[in-house]
Order: sequence, then structure tokens, then C-alpha cells
Amino acid sequence: MKVASAPYFFDAIAQRYDRVYAPPAIESRLRMSRVLAALPRGPLRVLDLGVGTGRELASLLDAGHLPTGLDASTAMLERCARRGRPTALVHADFWLAPLPFAPHAFEAAIALHGTLAHPPDPLAVERLAAELARVVCPGGWLVAEVASPAWLDAVDAGQAPSDRVIRRTGLRACVLEDRVVGLAIEARLLDASEWTKALLPAWRAQVRPVSESEWLLVAQRD
Repeated sequence: MKVASAPYFFDAIAQRYDRVYAPPAIESRLRMSRVLAALPRGPLRVLDLGVGTGRELASLLDAGHLPTGLDASTAMLERCARRGRPTALVHADFWLAPLPFAPHAFEAAIALHGTLAHPPDPLAVERLAAELARVVCPGGWLVAEVASPAWLDAVDAGQAPSDRVIRRTGLRACVLEDRVVGLAIEARLLDASEWTKALLPAWRAQVRPVSESEWLLVAQRD
């Protein structure tokens, strides 16, 4: 099966994403309450990295924030734009510097649902951290939902939906194959020390376990 780039893969699954990949609505609300609790009270200008179909935008707007959604997939952004409440949307790949924003354009950035699990190379997270430090104000925040390496234990136990196959390819790496679209995407999981190190020197990060296989990464800009 062909291993695709993230934009190509998410273009291919955009039509099925909300139905097949996204968590149920009640779980999404719980996740967003956790993310919002990690941010200061609004209004904040928030950069939503990998906004996808925009499921979290309503919660950000309801909390008084001013979100800008960024995604590398045009198909995902097209679906996001159909949501009822207008929000600024930008087509760009956040792994490719520079981000198309002025310095200090935001007070916070978020990356939800494993958005950061697909770095194109070993130094990609460090480059993204530096670029986020440019576009987020000093004292601003980064909140990300990231899978812990223990997530791969579920892969080894065979806990995968029937239309997808997840194959471990390394100690903390895997490939997700979507049988419907006939494409695969690579994923790499960092441990807690790698996350905190990758965000230095501009970000001071804490990694908070929220389940056996998922962490909430909360970092403040120096």
C-alpha cells in the first residue's frame, strides 16, 4: 500500500473523516473542555494547527476565543468552511516553515487529535516549535493532544477498526493503512522527555497523562 504525505492522505479521507476517524461528539466535548481549561480565559487569538473539518471551532468560539484554522488538506478545509459560524481558514502545511503569519499574531496555538503524530523528518518538531515561537506572543500557550508510546501497545493487541490496519514499524513508529482509500500514513510517537526537549528553548512544557495512552502537552512561551 502506498505511503502518502499527510496532505494527500487527509484529502483522501476527508469525506469519511467525521464519520470514521473523529471521536464521538460526547468525547469531543470532554476533550475540548480539557483543552479550554489549559488555556487562559479569552478572548485569545488561537491558531488551530490541523483544523481538519473544524469540529472544535464552535467550542473555541463559545469560550470567546478568536480561532484561525490552518490545514494542509484542501478537502478538509472545504468541509470545515461549510460549518455555520464563519472562521478564518488558511491552507498551509505547518511542518513547512515559515508559517504564513506575522510575528506575535496569536496568543495561543492548539494541535488536537494527534495532529502532531506525522512529522516528515526527525527535526520537524523542533522546526515547528521555533516557528510557533515566532507567531505566538511571549507568555502565550501551546496545547496539544499527543499519543504516548503506550498507544502502540493497543496496536500490538490488534485493537484496530476493520477498515484500517495499523502496523508497528519501529519502537515508537507505525503506519496506518486505510483500506477504503488504499493509502497509508506514517506516525511517530515521542516520549515525554523528547517532547519537552523538542520545544526548548522557547517553550517550557509539561506533559500531563490523561489516559493510559494519551497525554496533554501544555507549554508556555518564554
